[in-house]
Amino acid sequence: MLLVLLSATAVPGSATRRVELAEGQVAALSGGREIYLEAIPEKSEGLLAFARRLCGTDSVARQIAAANGGIRSLELGVRYRVPFELLRPAYQVRVLNALFESDRPTPGGWEHVVGDAERQAPDALGRLADWFTGDEANAAELARHNRVGDSLAAGQSIVIPAHLLRGHLRSMLPQPPPSDLEFGEDEEGEYAVYRLKAGEALYSAVVVRFTGNVYADDVNALAREVATRSGIRDVTDIPIGFAVRIPLELMLPEFLPAGHPRRVEYEKSLFEAAKFGALPKLGHLDGVTVILDSGHGGKDVGASQGGVWESLYVYDIMVRTKQLLEETTAATVVATTRDGSAFRAQARDVLPFSRGHEVLTTPSYPIEDSSVSAHLRWYLANSVYRRALAAHGDPSKVLFLSLHADSLHPSLRGAMAYIPGAEYCAGSYGKSGAVYAARREVQEQPRVSFSGSELTRSEGWSRELAQRLIDAFREHRLPVHEYKPIREKIIRNRRSWVPAVLRYNEVPGKLLFEVCNLANAEDRRLIQTQAYRQNVARAVVDAILAYYGYDESASARVAAGL
Repeated sequence: MLLVLLSATAVPGSATRRVELAEGQVAALSGGREIYLEAIPEKSEGLLAFARRLCGTDSVARQIAAANGGIRSLELGVRYRVPFELLRPAYQVRVLNALFESDRPTPGGWEHVVGDAERQAPDALGRLADWFTGDEANAAELARHNRVGDSLAAGQSIVIPAHLLRGHLRSMLPQPPPSDLEFGEDEEGEYAVYRLKAGEALYSAVVVRFTGNVYADDVNALAREVATRSGIRDVTDIPIGFAVRIPLELMLPEFLPAGHPRRVEYEKSLFEAAKFGALPKLGHLDGVTVILDSGHGGKDVGASQGGVWESLYVYDIMVRTKQLLEETTAATVVATTRDGSAFRAQARDVLPFSRGHEVLTTPSYPIEDSSVSAHLRWYLANSVYRRALAAHGDPSKVLFLSLHADSLHPSLRGAMAYIPGAEYCAGSYGKSGAVYAARREVQEQPRVSFSGSELTRSEGWSRELAQRLIDAFREHRLPVHEYKPIREKIIRNRRSWVPAVLRYNEVPGKLLFEVCNLANAEDRRLIQTQAYRQNVARAVVDAILAYYGYDESASARVAAGL
C-alpha cells in the first residue's frame, strides 16, 4: 500500500490529523488512537536502511512492511508509515511535540492537554499511557494521579508523573532547584541562601557553581560582592553552615525558584531545542563532513600560562583527531588551519614554538590579526557546509568543532563545551574590508542570518554533540569541569555572548570545546604530554561516533600507538 502525499493540516472528513515535520516527514494521529510517522525514503534507500535510519535497527523492517500493506520495496517520493512504538526515541519526541503543541514538561512530570480526537477515542487514558510511558497498564495510575475517570474532556490537562515516563521524555523534564538552596528577600532584593559545607570555599562552591562565572577576576569580584551581602568580613574564615546570601540577579536561571520568569524562559528554550534531537544513524560516519578548527595560531598564541601556548597544543590535538577520523571512519575531515605544508602530530611531550599557522581560505591567511582569523574561520566553515549540503542534502551530516584551552580561575579543572544559545545568535552579520573581500569564501556569501527555527535546531543538535563529548571525556577518565561543563554562552565582565566562530557559523551542529584550563597547574601538566593529547583525540572521535548512534568505541578499533 503506497501512502499518498497529504497536506500538513487535518483533512476534511478524516479522522487522521497530520502535522508536517522536516525532510519529507509527517507526524500522524489516527482517530485519537494510533500515532505513526510517515516518511519518504532517501535516494537508493531500501527497506532495511529505511528501518535503521528511523528506528535504529533493521530488525523491525518486517513490521514496517506489514504496516504498509506488506510492501517489499520502497519508491522514492512516497511516504511510508512507521508505527510510533518502532521509532527511535529522538523521533518519538519529535512526533509527540508536533502533534501535541500545548504539552509541556514540568518538574513533576509531562503535562498533556487532551484534544478532541483523544477525548472521543475509547480507552483514552490507555492511549496516553501507551504513548508516554510505553505501557497501557499504567492507565490506572494515571487515573489515580490525576483524579479522573474513564472519560476525558477536550482541553483537560493530564500529568504523566516523572517516574512513569519513557526515559527519553523524563530526561527533558526541568530539574527543581537544588535542595540545598533556600530563598528569601530583604531591603536589597531577592536572594538565595546556601549553607557552606566542610571544605568548601566561597569562590568555587558558591560563585562558580551558582553564577556560572569562571574567569579569575570575575570570580574574585563576585566573591567580594556576595561576602558583603552576607555580612562576611573574612572570606578565608567562614564557619561551616554559614548562610551565604546570593542575589538572584547574579544566579544562573536553572538555580532560580520554580516559576521565576528567567527560569521559565530558560526551561522553555531547552525544551524547544530538545525537539531537534533526531539524527541519522550513520555507522562509520558515511557521508559525514567534520570541520575541525584549532583555536588561535600564528601571531595569536591564545591563552599563555607557564610558557604553554594554547595555539600549539590544541593544534596538535586537532591534527591527532583528524588522523584518527581519517584512519578509522569514512568521514570527510576539513581543517580550518595548518602549520606548515602538511598536517603532522608532534612525537614529543613539550611542543616547540611556532607562529606559522594560517587559515585555509582561498587564498590562505597567515594569522596576524586574531579578529580577522576568527571571522575567516566561520566564512570557511560556511563554504564547506554549503558544498556538503549540495552534495548530500542533509544538514545533520556536517559538524563543526573548535578546539581551545582556556585560562580560568586556577581552582578549576577540566573540559567545558560552549554551544550557540539561540537568544545570542539572532540578526544579520557580515564583514567588509580588503582582507575579507579577497577571499573566495567571503565572496560566495558575504552576509549570514538565521531564522528562529534554525537557531533552535542548532542549539539542540549542538547540545547533543556537547553531551556526547563530555560523556566521552568521562569514559576516558579525562578531567571535566565540575559544575556546568556545557554552556550556552560565555560570561565575562557581567556580559554574555557566543563566540563569533559559532555565532555566525551556518553548520547546525557546532561547539567550541575548551579541553582544559591552562591556569590550573595539573591541567597544564597534562596537556604537555602526548598521552593526554592522544586520549583527547580518541574521546573526540568516540563522541562523534556516538552522536550518530554508533555504539562501539573508536578506541577499541584503534591500535594503542596511533
